[in-house]
Amino acid sequence: MLNFDEKVYLKNGEITYETREQIEQIAQKIHEEGFKNIFFISVGGSIAIMWPIQEILKQITEIPVYAEQAAEIILTGHKQLTKDSLVIMASKSGNTKETVAAAEWCQENNYRVVSLVGKEESPLATASNWIIPNLAKNGVEFEYMQLFLLLFKLLEYRGEFPDYSKFADQIKTLPENLLRAKEKFDPIADEIARKYYKENYNIWIGSGEMWGEVYLFSMCILEEMQWIRTKAVTSAEFFHGTLELVEKDVPVFLVKGEGKRRESDNRVEQFCRQFTDKLTVIDTKDYELKGIDDKFRWILAPTISTTILVDRLAQHYQKYTGHDMEDYRYYRQFAY
Repeated sequence: MLNFDEKVYLKNGEITYETREQIEQIAQKIHEEGFKNIFFISVGGSIAIMWPIQEILKQITEIPVYAEQAAEIILTGHKQLTKDSLVIMASKSGNTKETVAAAEWCQENNYRVVSLVGKEESPLATASNWIIPNLAKNGVEFEYMQLFLLLFKLLEYRGEFPDYSKFADQIKTLPENLLRAKEKFDPIADEIARKYYKENYNIWIGSGEMWGEVYLFSMCILEEMQWIRTKAVTSAEFFHGTLELVEKDVPVFLVKGEGKRRESDNRVEQFCRQFTDKLTVIDTKDYELKGIDDKFRWILAPTISTTILVDRLAQHYQKYTGHDMEDYRYYRQFAY
């Protein structure tokens, strides 16, 4: 596969799963202290992967769950955010300016913070009550794994996720399954990138557990790292504006998950097949998860989409555009 080291990837999976015991100990401590609601607070790609989890939790737990942009919440506050809240943050670098500022603001207000950090000695780690080491060198799916372990362990204590042990045991095989998904999708990724890398405008659509993934790929990969203009919209909102931009030669990408909102995705697919010749449907159902119960698939669907999009498709776009994904005009290049 293009720009990919299988051994490193599987090792990253092992490193990630080895944090299970540490994560469960953190969950136990949080449970013992108690919490009344959950706040996901981050920016960019980190908040994007929290949206699918928020969507999942809304369907599983009675605990209120919020997702807030770090730069905004320190300006406005939030009446539901109190010392009884649990704040969850993430930053691979551990020094994302807005996230660190929000974590420090939380500490000033005695809000408890648990953070996924790539560097244990970092500003975000210092401003957190608990840290989960996200030491995998690449792979958003590994962040999902750690967040799933933390949150579903907390829900197990509440009696809302009684299958936690089975789920946690089975996701040990997730990296191997995702490796097979990458291998299957890699030639498809090459074809997609080859056909569409020169397009001036693209529409990306998804819903529910897929919305964060669509936002992540369209903004953080295509816009930020490839300078490709995109429009990201949810499947439901597509019919309230963006549909008018669909023409025969406009590329539309639909990412379908496996949750209850798939019905909205099907409606989008039916519409777009009539009005564009450039529809691409990416469906997580096409990728097998051996050794994992089917009832967990809708939860794990974002890990499938991220492994084939943020990894495989991104690499092939880079190949055809010739634009290095580390080449920025503005992002982190100077103070702004």
